[in-house]
Amino acid sequence: MPSPRKNLFILALFFLALTFSGCVGPGVYHRVGKGENLYRISKTYGVDMQDVAELNDIRDPAEIRAGKLLYIPGVSRLRKVKPYVPPSRRAAPSEKEEEPEGRIVTRRDRFQWPVTGKVISSFGMRQGTRHGGIDIKAAEGVPIKAADSGVVAYIDSDMRGYGKIVILKHVDGFFTVYAHNKENLVKMGEEVVKGASIATVGSSGNATTTHLHFEVRYGKTVRNPLFFLP
Repeated sequence: MPSPRKNLFILALFFLALTFSGCVGPGVYHRVGKGENLYRISKTYGVDMQDVAELNDIRDPAEIRAGKLLYIPGVSRLRKVKPYVPPSRRAAPSEKEEEPEGRIVTRRDRFQWPVTGKVISSFGMRQGTRHGGIDIKAAEGVPIKAADSGVVAYIDSDMRGYGKIVILKHVDGFFTVYAHNKENLVKMGEEVVKGASIATVGSSGNATTTHLHFEVRYGKTVRNPLFFLP
């Protein structure tokens, strides 16, 4: 009978094999340099920014720091990433450059925050299941604002798990989801402007505390909201 120590060694090898078998296709490890960010790295390698984020368990683009090792999928060689240079350090200020890091690097001005509060649950895996949005702590009854102008595409007063929910459709293929509401203030098909009150914060559905569950979707694909908020 194999010894307990040998069993542990075999088990470790088994999980190690599973880890590597899950990395399908080619890829490289890129070490983040000074002035690099997730947007520039993804653009240089021609890969989707959120794919890189999910593979490297990045829940907030601000987490990227020089020296961090990132796995870049679907490529076979390392590439040199052009670092971001702040406007004050550029030799030719008149030369057209990309916008500063707070904007197009992660498109963090795409939507506005629907409520002000602390993020108490992030996008990604949570207790073995995928959490498709972020949970923002706020007091009961606080107005929930439309993250951008759009049309009310769906509304429900008791959707399973979500409770009272509002979904807005935006002009460029994006949808935003607002759930666990106390009260919905809009109707199906209603046009709303950015910043308009569409619901109030509550704890309906399976919420265990008062908060807003906020999702960003592009078509049917869930995206990390923190990549689109200022």
